[in-house]
Order: sequence, then structure tokens, then C-alpha cells
Amino acid sequence: MKTQFIYWFAYYNLDSPSVRYRGKFPLDFIKEEKGIDNYFVVPSYRPKEILLFLRAYLSALFFRKRNSLIVIQRVQSNFIYARLLKLLVLVRKKNTIYDLDDADYLEINPSTLYFFAKNCERVFAGSAQIERHLSAHNSSIVFSTSPTVDLGIVKKNRNSVFTIGWIGGFGGDHKSSLIELVFPAILQMNFPVKFTIVGVRKQEDIDFINAYFSSNQIIEINTPLEIDWKDENEIQSRIVTFDIGIATLTNTELQLSKSGIKAKQYMNNGIPVLSTNLPENNTVVVDGYNGYFCSSRFDFEKRMRQFAEFSDHEYATFSVNARQSITNFNHVNYFRNFEYLHSKN
Repeated sequence: MKTQFIYWFAYYNLDSPSVRYRGKFPLDFIKEEKGIDNYFVVPSYRPKEILLFLRAYLSALFFRKRNSLIVIQRVQSNFIYARLLKLLVLVRKKNTIYDLDDADYLEINPSTLYFFAKNCERVFAGSAQIERHLSAHNSSIVFSTSPTVDLGIVKKNRNSVFTIGWIGGFGGDHKSSLIELVFPAILQMNFPVKFTIVGVRKQEDIDFINAYFSSNQIIEINTPLEIDWKDENEIQSRIVTFDIGIATLTNTELQLSKSGIKAKQYMNNGIPVLSTNLPENNTVVVDGYNGYFCSSRFDFEKRMRQFAEFSDHEYATFSVNARQSITNFNHVNYFRNFEYLHSKN
């Protein structure tokens, strides 16, 4: 059965990476490339968004479009938005999907999350860890890693000053893994290095980072503040200025359940990756091909020096390999998994 329409009910707005990379961007691609239209809904108390929700909700409940999919993305609360979607799933269960790409069940009361996992016809899991966890609630699960947006923004040449880059929310496990594994490695560099950290928002964190590297004057720290996370062109234009990208997941269930989006973002723009050897990073990073796995600060230091010393040809090989890797996590594959879910009926 071919999908002809998608109702997508997100759990939050476009400030959330999940909503952008698993919802809005793929839906735009599917509409442009496949001609499949959609109702894309985010919860809000604003009149315009409420009207958009009612249009989509009443259509799905009473006048459901032919060969349509209903996707509930990460909805986990017990407020009116979630309650109405619970009713929708119970009444219109056929071709309903619950999409989850973070282990939210570890951080909040999972009762609503488990309701949708159990009562939606199928589950779309963003990592193998989530797939295993939710298999207790639904036997019809498809694992589909989060895709990246191909805007054709690709690394051309290395920088005159070797540039190490990281992007994301600077907090929690991300912050601690950088401080444990990456910061000490960079501090040992004895040649000019630029370290760009995109996503630091607190002045106290900026002060901490600057103080940490103050003993090594040849390291330039760049912590851009004015970032429009909804502007994918701006995000990728920043990433392409990196020479290597850092992707550190820690060995906790919460981190192991993530979809490895950082590594994929870097490779999407032709940036080789230094990564911890943990899911989901090791589903996209191939050691010695598009980057390297690093298990300690000494590994990170070794590989940073190696990339800095590469000839232009050696670096270009890694960069091209990184870019070619996107065939494993592009929108074509993502949509193919949607079609597979729909065809199982």
C-alpha cells in the first residue's frame, strides 16, 4: 500500500532536534520528492496552532484521508493534547505509528509513552536500544536512524589553522564526556588549533572553557552564541568550517539510546569524525574510513595530531568517504522505512 498522506503530531516545537530531523525536514522532502502531502502539528496555546491542530485532528478522526499514516512523535505528557491523541489512536488504530528517538522513559513517568507504544499499530524507533526496550510493548517495530538534510554544503579544503568542532547542547553527559575525553586531548596540542564549540549558552560555561584552555595560548577558542537552530543552512554552514567533528556518547542507557545525530551531521557536510565506539555512532562511523573511534583522551589526542599532519590528499580521502556515507542515513532511506511500515498491512 502506497502512502498518500501523513498526519504528524509532534511532541514539541521546532526548537527540538527530534521534531526537525525526524519530522519537519523529512516531511518537506517527502512532499517535494514524492508528492505526499501532510498535516504537521506541534502543541501550542497560540490560536493559530490550535486551529491547525483542530484541522488535522478532526480530519484524522472523522474524515481520515485515504491511505494515510498517523504518526505520534514522542508525545509523553498527560495533558489535553496527549489525551486527545490517545482517543485518536484508539478510534483510528490502523496505520498509526509511535515515533521515539530518545529514551524518555528513563527521565519521566513513562505511562503515556508506553500507552502509545502499545496502542499504536507500529513503532518507529530511532535506535536499536529503544527498539529492544519497546519490544515488550509492541512486536511490530522498525528501527530507522534519524536522517540528515542534504543541502549540498560540502567541505572543500582544510583550514589554514586546524579546526576541531563540536555542536549540540552543552550540558549533561555531552558536557561531561567532552571534559573527560576531549578537552585534555586538545590542551596537549603544541601547534595552532582552533576549537569551535557550537551550542554553549551559559556565560559560566564560556568562562569555564576559556579558563580551562588559558594555559595554552596557541589554542583559539570559538563559542558562537547567536545561533538559529531552526535555520539548517546556518547550522551546516558552521559545521563545514570544521576540519574534524567530535561525537562523544557515554556508556549509559540514555546515551546509548540516542540516534548518533552529531556524527551524521558532520559526515553530511564531508567532515571526518572522531567518535566513541558506542551505538549509534558505530552504525555510521567506520574506523579508518570516515573517521576513527577513540576510547580515551590519549586516543583523541593521537587522532587529532594524525589529522593535523595528514597531507591534503589523505585528508581529502577521509572527507570524501565521510560525505559518501550519507547514503546510510538520508531521507530516501528514512522514507523507505515509512513505506515498509505501511506495506505490512
